[in-house]
Amino acid sequence: MNYKSILFFLGIFSLLISFFSFLNIIYSIYFNFSLDLNSYVVTLIISLFLGSIFSFIGRKHHKDISLNTQLGFIVISFIYVPLLISLPYFLSIYNLSFLNSYFESVSGITGTGFSIFENIQNIDEPLLLWRSSSQWLGGLLFLVSVIGTIGSRQIKIKPIHLVYGGTLGRNFYNDFNYNFIKILLIYFFSTILIIFLYKLVNIRFFDGLNLAFTTISSGGFLSKNFLSEIVKNDIQIFILSITLLFPVLNFYLLFNIATNNFTLKNHQEDQHLIILILLVILFLYFFIIPDEGLTNTLLAVTSSISTSGISIHTQNYDFSLFFILLTIIGGSLISTSSGFKYVRIYILLKTSYQEMYKLVKPLNVTDNNLFNTDVKIDDADTKVAFLIFISFIISVFLLSSILSFENLDFDSYFTLALLTLTNTTNSTLFGTENLNFFYFNNISKISLIIFMILGKIEVIAILFLLKKVIFKE
Repeated sequence: MNYKSILFFLGIFSLLISFFSFLNIIYSIYFNFSLDLNSYVVTLIISLFLGSIFSFIGRKHHKDISLNTQLGFIVISFIYVPLLISLPYFLSIYNLSFLNSYFESVSGITGTGFSIFENIQNIDEPLLLWRSSSQWLGGLLFLVSVIGTIGSRQIKIKPIHLVYGGTLGRNFYNDFNYNFIKILLIYFFSTILIIFLYKLVNIRFFDGLNLAFTTISSGGFLSKNFLSEIVKNDIQIFILSITLLFPVLNFYLLFNIATNNFTLKNHQEDQHLIILILLVILFLYFFIIPDEGLTNTLLAVTSSISTSGISIHTQNYDFSLFFILLTIIGGSLISTSSGFKYVRIYILLKTSYQEMYKLVKPLNVTDNNLFNTDVKIDDADTKVAFLIFISFIISVFLLSSILSFENLDFDSYFTLALLTLTNTTNSTLFGTENLNFFYFNNISKISLIIFMILGKIEVIAILFLLKKVIFKE
């Protein structure tokens, strides 16, 4: 494994953290939030120093890096970056332990949204902005990981080569600067568009900024205790629901539309997801929860399938299991949403159907096309999808077993395990809004940290890396 190349990429994200630290310093000075100013200064100095040193050491080693080095970078980055992000929590006036600070930062960078803060409105605005920006940075890191490595043809953990916009991992790092800047610009301007839409419907700018960082990254951190304190009317709820499609649909969709490269044929996955969302919304609204209102139903569905989980659901009806199933489905392969991903479910269902069809009519020829296009599904895609499905079930069982030692009923700790592995925040949608992570024991917190990371980068990615390292392939 080439550790110098790993240092180079860690240096880039360290410099990004120093940039956000600088913004928080400016914000704190301008609005006279001086109590925690030193924490951002310390974070700026440390992240800028480490970023400069790491980038300098690895500046000549970031091309032609091996697959196991790429995987090593992803795993290490989801451990290292939260360490820097945790500094303002740890150094703040709120007397947080290191474990609680690291828990909050991992929850942010994975877009999960679990929080050790009981009353969000007691937190000063710069730290609220820091929480939300950690989600934004985590979304960017995840996109780079997916497009650059996890979705590569060599391992096919997320088979993005099957959908439009997929990038080969090895080629991605050969021209890292170009690819990274392209992803950064699309991600940045998508965020600006969301902020503009929120401002258009009169959502308070600070709340809209934090909410934009949350929605674009499919996160769960809010600037208020309740979402209903931020979005207060149907038009605001509708716009929020529309923006939650950003982490559901293909990351390159808006870019392709803006550059006149959009064709329906190239975005079959997005068409399937939109049809699925519409059908679920109509079914729930007309037959299951008509009293909830169309806009609230729209928000509940888009929030679930985007694996964000933020909601103003009233819980007049308990359909938490149904919404959890939507989080498991997840969105597009090239998106910031977590979950199993729709295409994988499609692959497993189609493969299962074909196997049964062969038993009935063994002489007939079956096709392996994805969405009836020219793209072929091979055996490796099916095997990886099946392995991820099995690893997900095993992970849910393991984490549920650990959480069972908390003072929770079966529904709560089983639901929490599912939400952790789909990186979805606890809310009224799932009947888990009253969980207080601050009082969880240290073993449970450490376990949640580990499985939040595993849920984001996939258990099979770790196994693939271990295989490469042990057998030195």
